[in-house]
Amino acid sequence: MLHLISKLTQRLRPRKTEPGHPEVLRARQLFQSGDTDQAADICNRLLKVEPDNAEALSLLGGIAIQQGRPDQAIDLFSRAIKFDASQPSFHQGLGIAYCNHGKLSAAVICFQQAIALDPKNPATHNNLGNYYQQAGKPAEATRCYRKAIAMDPAYLPGYINLAEILDLQRKHKKAIRVYEKALRVGADRPENQAHLALLHHRLGLALRQLERTDKAIAHFREALARQPTFALAHNSLGGALLARNEPTAAIACFQKALEFEPGLTRVHSNILMTMNYLSATTQEQIYAESLKFNTQHATGLLKGRQPFRNVRNKQRVLRIGYLSPDFREHSVAFFTRRLFGEHNREAVEVTCYADVERPDDLTGQFQAQADHWVPITEMQDEEVATRIRHDGIDILIDLAGHTSQNRLQVFARKPAPIQVNWLGYPNTTGMKSMDYRLTDSVADPQGEADRLHAEELFRLDNGFLCYQADESLPEGSAPPFLQQGHITFGSFNTIKKVTPNVIRTWSRILQTIPDSRLIMKSNALEDETTKTSLLQAFGKHDIDRGRIDLINALPHRRDHMKVYSRVDISLDPFPYNGTTTTCEALWMGVPVISLRGDRHAGRVGASILHHAGLSELVTESEDEYVELAQNLALDTGKLATSHKTLRSRMHASTLMNLPLFTATLENAYRKMWVTWCNKKA
Repeated sequence: MLHLISKLTQRLRPRKTEPGHPEVLRARQLFQSGDTDQAADICNRLLKVEPDNAEALSLLGGIAIQQGRPDQAIDLFSRAIKFDASQPSFHQGLGIAYCNHGKLSAAVICFQQAIALDPKNPATHNNLGNYYQQAGKPAEATRCYRKAIAMDPAYLPGYINLAEILDLQRKHKKAIRVYEKALRVGADRPENQAHLALLHHRLGLALRQLERTDKAIAHFREALARQPTFALAHNSLGGALLARNEPTAAIACFQKALEFEPGLTRVHSNILMTMNYLSATTQEQIYAESLKFNTQHATGLLKGRQPFRNVRNKQRVLRIGYLSPDFREHSVAFFTRRLFGEHNREAVEVTCYADVERPDDLTGQFQAQADHWVPITEMQDEEVATRIRHDGIDILIDLAGHTSQNRLQVFARKPAPIQVNWLGYPNTTGMKSMDYRLTDSVADPQGEADRLHAEELFRLDNGFLCYQADESLPEGSAPPFLQQGHITFGSFNTIKKVTPNVIRTWSRILQTIPDSRLIMKSNALEDETTKTSLLQAFGKHDIDRGRIDLINALPHRRDHMKVYSRVDISLDPFPYNGTTTTCEALWMGVPVISLRGDRHAGRVGASILHHAGLSELVTESEDEYVELAQNLALDTGKLATSHKTLRSRMHASTLMNLPLFTATLENAYRKMWVTWCNKKA
C-alpha cells in the first residue's frame, strides 16, 4: 500500500481583515499568493524601522508556522501580543504555534483568550476545535467546528476539520457529505478560495477510502488546478492512478510531489514501491533509486550517534524489537500472528513497537504475546529512536520497508546495534543503517541478489516465510469444475500486480482452455473505471467480457476465503508475485501456478511453493506457465486430488512449521549477535 499523507502540517488560520500598515498589507498579499520569502523580507525591513509593529511580527509568525518553525513562531506572536494584546488573531497564531510545538496546555489558554476578544468569530472556535482534536478529544472538537459553522454557514475551515474527524472515525460517507456541502455553500466566496485546493484534496482522500477512485482523481486534479505546487495532492493523485493500474503515471506524480517538497520521505518510498510493479524496471534501477533514498533521507541522521551500551555477552537473552504499522488485520499478520508467542523466552525477550492507527482484534492478540508493547503512533521518529535506545534493544526488526506508514526514519537513526529488514517489502531498503535482510536461497539466490542489496542477505534454511493460517476455516471444497462443467481460474491479488504481460499470458490460457473462466477479486474493483479498463485490456486479446468475473471487497474475511471454493486453479501474477494470496489459495485447496522471476518480488511464489513441497507448480517462462495451466486443467483427476490433499501437504511442510521456523529465526538472531559482539566496540 502507498502513503496517502493526509494530515496537515499546520492548521487553517483566520485572515486579518482590518486596515493596517500598507507595507504589511502588501506582504500579506505576497504571503497569500505563495511568495513567503518576499513577504518576510518586507516585514523584516519594516521591523528595522518600526520594531514594535505588531502586524509585521504576526505575519512573520504565520510564515514561521507554515515553514515548520514553531519555536520562532511562538517568539514572534508573543512579541506581537506584547505590543498589541487586543488582536484575537495574534492569540490564535500563538495558540497554533504552541499546538505545533506540542504545548497544548499553553495553546488552549491562547484560544480561549481569542474567543474572549472576539466571541462571534468562527475562526476562534475552529482553532479551539483544532486544539481539542490534537489533544485527543474529538467530541469537544466536533462541537467547536459545528459552532463555527453555525456562526457562518459558509466557513470552509470548519467543514474541512469536521470532515477530518469523521474520516478519522472511518465515517467516510458522512465526511464526503460534509465536504460536498462545503463546496456548495462556500466555493464562491472570495475569502474561501485559498481553502478550495485543500478541500478538494481531502474530499478525494475520503473517496479513495471507499475505492471511488475515478471521482477521487477528479478532485485531486481540481486541487492541483487551483494549487499546482500542492505536493501532497500530487502524491495522492499518484496513489489513485496506481490503484487504477497506471504505475508509470503514478511515478510521474510522485516525482512531481518531491520536486515541490523534497523532504517527503514517504513519497520517495511510494516511488520505490511502485517500481516493483513494473515489468520494464530492472533490479539495478530499483537498487540505484534505493541508494538515492538513503543519500537524501537517511545518511545525515546517522551523524553524531553515541556508542551502544548493550552488554557484549554472546549467550545472554537477546532483546528483540519488532516495529510495524501492521500488527492488525493485514497481510504481514498472517506470517507473524503467532510468532511472538512461539519465541523461546530463555533466548529472547520481545518488544513490539506498534504504529497501528486503527487497532483491531488481531492487535490485541499481538499485544498479548509480546513481553513489552509500546504504542508509537503519536511519537515522532526521534522520540521512537530514543525510546528504543533507552530500552536497550539488541536487534530491531523492520516489518514494513518502503510500504505504507513505514518508519524508516527511525531505522535511519540507528537506535539498535543490529537492524534487520524482513517480510513487508520485497526489495532492499537501500539504507546503510540496515544491517541485514532476511530471505532464503529460492527468493534470493546467492550472487546477483547480494550485489544489489544495501543489506547483507541472511538466508534462512527453511524459507523466509511461515504461514500461520486460520485453522477455523473449513477445508476447501471439491474443485468447482465437477459441478460447473468448466475450469475456473482465479487471482485475488491487487490489480496493481496485473501488468499488461500478465493480461496477455492469462488471455492465452483462456484461449487454450475452451469455456474456461477467470475470477479476479480486488478492492480496487469497486471503481467502475478500473473494472472497465481491465475488461477492455482482456478484450484486446479477444477475451469476451462474459468469461471474466470481477469481485470487489467483501465485508468479512471468511466471506473472502469462501470465494476460493469457486476457483479450480489460481494464477500468480508477475513480476510481482502474490504472497498471502498464494498461501490462502493453497490452504483452501487451490493449486497455484507461479512464474519464477529475476528478483525477490518475482520469486516469492517459487519460495512458497518450494517450501510447501509443490515445486512442480513453478515455471520458468511464460510459455511454460501457459502449458502448465493447460495440462493441469486437462488432468481433472490430478486437479481433484490436489484440492483434496493440499491442506494436509501444507500442514506437513516447512512452510507451516512454526516451531522449526522460530528456532531457525532465533538461531539467525544469535549468529548476528555473535558477529556484532566479535566486532571492536
